[in-house]
Amino acid sequence: MDFGFFLPTKILFGRGKISEAGFYAKELGKRALIVTGKSSAKKTGSFEKLTKSLEDHGIEWILFDKVKYNPLTTDIDEGGVFARENKVDLVIGLGGGTAMDTAKGIAFAALNSGPMADYMEGKSGEKALPIILIPTTAGTGSEANNIAVMTNPNTMAKKGFRSPAIFAKVSIVDPELMDSLPPKIAASTGIDAFFHALESYISLRSNPLTESISLKAMELICENIKKAVYEPDKESRDKMAVASTLAGISLGQAGVCALHAMEHPLSSFFDVHHGEGLAPLARAFLNFVKPHAIEKLSKVADVMKINTAGFTEEQKAKEAINAIVEMINDLGLPNSISSFGVKKEDIQKLTSNVKNYMAHNLSATPGELTFEDIVRIYEESL
Repeated sequence: MDFGFFLPTKILFGRGKISEAGFYAKELGKRALIVTGKSSAKKTGSFEKLTKSLEDHGIEWILFDKVKYNPLTTDIDEGGVFARENKVDLVIGLGGGTAMDTAKGIAFAALNSGPMADYMEGKSGEKALPIILIPTTAGTGSEANNIAVMTNPNTMAKKGFRSPAIFAKVSIVDPELMDSLPPKIAASTGIDAFFHALESYISLRSNPLTESISLKAMELICENIKKAVYEPDKESRDKMAVASTLAGISLGQAGVCALHAMEHPLSSFFDVHHGEGLAPLARAFLNFVKPHAIEKLSKVADVMKINTAGFTEEQKAKEAINAIVEMINDLGLPNSISSFGVKKEDIQKLTSNVKNYMAHNLSATPGELTFEDIVRIYEESL
């Protein structure tokens, strides 16, 4: 058995930890670019807490608040120019996965010439400004890996850009910043974290370390997600934050599978929120995977605390799939891709995008998905 595991990020976890951002920033630079959205971080007070900590430690800062949901490579290019023009030496991403991924991309673009789209397609670049990441949602786990998801507007390919240079130097996971998450966002980001854990667990690139981390993440999510959405308290929010980071670690090491590959064109073509896009695809995807991952799916039934005494592994795997779908329904997430405006005639375009641009995810998936298999999953999810 051969595998590697590389995680150079210092992860700090705890309520109120954002107050320590300035202490760690001063070790990395003197002038920071804060990358965040226009409103959410400011409304919740996260932005003020961050800037106060920076100022208390003598760090100058400048704001880039043009973060968009489903960011484009051209947005990253703009941010890279902005970072260079303002002579920043540190990038801080504050927000959900979009803000953190944009921050990673900008830190990379600031020190590498040419459009970001070229690097997504294989051009080499090994430098980035130092990065601090501070998540305000429990979902993507971007703070714990070296992946930045973005869309190339020329091809409409949405995929993850990977580089060792974009690991955060420090990630501050402060669940207090997530206390004000509305139920809809808590549900969609939470289910994203769940599928990061599940897909990295069944991934053909998984290893004993990632598998144990993925299982723990799924256990925490299944035990806490409903409470975190409908009756949130500190304990449920804290545990969802831990689970999201754990799942992000596994995602970064083992990758995700075809479920994410098939959601990405929904986001790029129909501007779907990522977690919501995963939900209606789940049943058909898992039914495809089941014959090729029965043993692992049967273990998912165990971490979900399903009573399967006397069941065969195949029966346990089936019950796990049913329980996952039930969890999605209980959270009020979409149950059909047609609710996003997808029509049957769009499926060929979506499938071609998956086959053309998502080979990395497809190759990690148990079973070999043909073009027809992907079409069938989309059709069953309409």
